[in-house]
Amino acid sequence: MGLAIMTIRGNSISMRTVTLFLSTLLLTACLQQPAQQIRVEDAWIAEIPPMIRVTAALMRLHNDGDKPVYLVGASSPNTSSIEIHRSIVVNDLAKMIQQKELEIPAQGSLEFSNDSGYHLMLYESKDIKAGNKIPISLEFKDGSVLTLEFEVKDRRQFM
Repeated sequence: MGLAIMTIRGNSISMRTVTLFLSTLLLTACLQQPAQQIRVEDAWIAEIPPMIRVTAALMRLHNDGDKPVYLVGASSPNTSSIEIHRSIVVNDLAKMIQQKELEIPAQGSLEFSNDSGYHLMLYESKDIKAGNKIPISLEFKDGSVLTLEFEVKDRRQFM
C-alpha cells in the first residue's frame, strides 16, 4: 500500500498528517460542545467594600442540549479561588455547603439566586466595584470551559 502525499504550495503533507489534523479538530469540537449548549443570563457579582475580600456571583444557566451538563468549577483572574455553594437554613441557622457538581438538566435551567441558594463564592476578590465587568470561566465535567463577563452591581440587589 502506497503512502498518499498531498502538495500544498510546494510543501508535501502526508494524508496521515491531514487525517490526524482533521481528527483533532473534530475531537476538539466534540469536547467543547457541552459548554456551547449552555446559555447564561443575568450574570452579576455583588459589589463589596474595599476591605472585604469575599463576595457572591449569581446567574441563570440554560441547557439547550439533549443531555444534562454538569458544572464542576469556576475561576477568574480577579479572585484567588471560586467555589460553588448552596446556602440553606437548618434549625434557624443559615449555612453554606460547597457543591462538587451541579446538574443543568437537558432542555432545562439552573438558577443561582437567593431563592435557590446557589451562588459562586469568590475569594480574595479584586476590582469588585459597581460597573466593572469581571471575567469568570465556568468549568464543566467534560473539560469544556465557558468564559463570560459578570457585571458588578450594587450589593443591595443581592439581598
